[in-house]
Amino acid sequence: MKLTKYILSAALFTTGLTGCVDLNYTEVTTNDEEWIYQSPIYGVQRLVTSVYAHVPNGFDKNYEGGSGATLAAATDEADCTLSNSTVHYFYNGAWSPQNPFSFTWENSYKAIAEANNFLEKLDKIDLSDYESNNDYAAMKAKFELFEYQVRYLRAYFYFELVRAYGAVPFTLKTLSPAEANQMVRRPAIEIMDWIVDEMDEIAEYLPISYTTELNQDIGRATRPMCLALKARTLLYKASPLFNTAGNREWWLDAARANYDVIRYAGEWGIQLGNYADIWGPNNGDGSEIIMASKQGSISTWETFNYPIGVENGQGGMCPTQTLVDAYEYADGTDETFGQRYADATVNITAENAFAGLDPRFGMTVVKNGDMWPNYNTTPIETFEGGLNGMPLVNATETGYYLKKYCDGDVNISTNNATTTPHAWVIMRLGEFYLNYAEAMYQYYGNAETAGEFSLTANGAINTLRDRADVMMPHWSGSPANWLERYERERFVELAFEDQRFWDIRRWKRGEELHSIQVAHFQKASNGDILLNRNEEARSWNDKYYFFPIPFDEINMNPNLEQNPGWNNN
Repeated sequence: MKLTKYILSAALFTTGLTGCVDLNYTEVTTNDEEWIYQSPIYGVQRLVTSVYAHVPNGFDKNYEGGSGATLAAATDEADCTLSNSTVHYFYNGAWSPQNPFSFTWENSYKAIAEANNFLEKLDKIDLSDYESNNDYAAMKAKFELFEYQVRYLRAYFYFELVRAYGAVPFTLKTLSPAEANQMVRRPAIEIMDWIVDEMDEIAEYLPISYTTELNQDIGRATRPMCLALKARTLLYKASPLFNTAGNREWWLDAARANYDVIRYAGEWGIQLGNYADIWGPNNGDGSEIIMASKQGSISTWETFNYPIGVENGQGGMCPTQTLVDAYEYADGTDETFGQRYADATVNITAENAFAGLDPRFGMTVVKNGDMWPNYNTTPIETFEGGLNGMPLVNATETGYYLKKYCDGDVNISTNNATTTPHAWVIMRLGEFYLNYAEAMYQYYGNAETAGEFSLTANGAINTLRDRADVMMPHWSGSPANWLERYERERFVELAFEDQRFWDIRRWKRGEELHSIQVAHFQKASNGDILLNRNEEARSWNDKYYFFPIPFDEINMNPNLEQNPGWNNN
């Protein structure tokens, strides 16, 4: 079975089985296992790098296999204009155990197999031949960290699995094919508790940052990553999808863990910067980044997401009116766009409707009239018949295009093409202020209560809104709709960072994905632009809270009971 290939490793090295999903020493070098451990600089380091290589990112390791669409397009956050994109399967009825979106299952178990194999053979690493080298101390220190880096990664991949599937097979050792074919699913809460304990155990052995280490391995596992993974895990554990008994103390556990991330971040040099710095050519080294996957210089993201009508632009993931409606005005009224302009038709020219919105709107969404990308000399026209609007093939059907994560300086025209470095943000400080606020409100029931901490839920939200390029009015009080407003704030702050897909599920709010709001813009005879609201229906079934176990896995191992609702596919 496929799972067998992912959770066992050493046993396969001698069987001659193929499949290129196993940790195979010949993929690192043409030499055998013994040579790998006798030549650690060329062999062992690459084994560790191989585990890191599985860390997913929205640019090329996603559910589309690299075409560009991310999970944002499977929520009310965005619509993917490309009709052949398989991301539509998440809501058009094509998602099934036979079409299971198995990337997380396959990628995670492959990484875990490599991690288990590496950790079982730590005693084979011998650096004695290098003791006379001038850099031996640095080399020794570097190799001593590999164990804890790999343990962090193994825990990270188990979190990925639990978040998607709930209960999953769990092992910390390599298995024979027979053992692998008999595995059962371990309860999600047990695995989450293991992740938390594992992070507590290894955090002290990892550096805060590698910039002060003899080996400046930027991007490797750190102590802040351990605290962040623990905090995120406890937030999910406390959320309704997993916290089926409504254990209120789990919210306090989540608050404590997320507060630790916030508290230590300042000491460790991790701090909130400008919102715009979350993306762009240097975002991987941004002041609030905790974990990111650096991709080097590329332009594929811009090619996929630049508007139709911009040379070589494909339209890509287009923000919905649902997302636009969530942005508040900065005038202190607390009104959102959707509340102020709820009519079916809005004359956005006469009303100047987009003026005064939360600055994060302009940094996330491309609207009609914007100059985008930066080298484009013609304003974007998303109205029907416009330069970038319908009926052009793959033109936006929501009325908007995506700006966030795109580098507007990247030129994708055929004769002047350029690239810039990109990094996919996996964990950043802003998330943990939001996590903390949510956990605090859920535990205390009041957004102005600090409890055992020095920060209230409102204080955490206001810290985010105090960014120099955001400066939105502060929240105060604890109104009845606080949680609803919080969910909008999270929607806005973390837009297109692949958080919404999982938030909707952990809150058990899937019914919100039954439809999305889109805007069809028209140009009136007097030149005014009219926004016409439309609702686009989508399917939702409660079985979507968890991914289906791939049919091939169930077929090979009946012990892997299918997730609820998927058996009839």
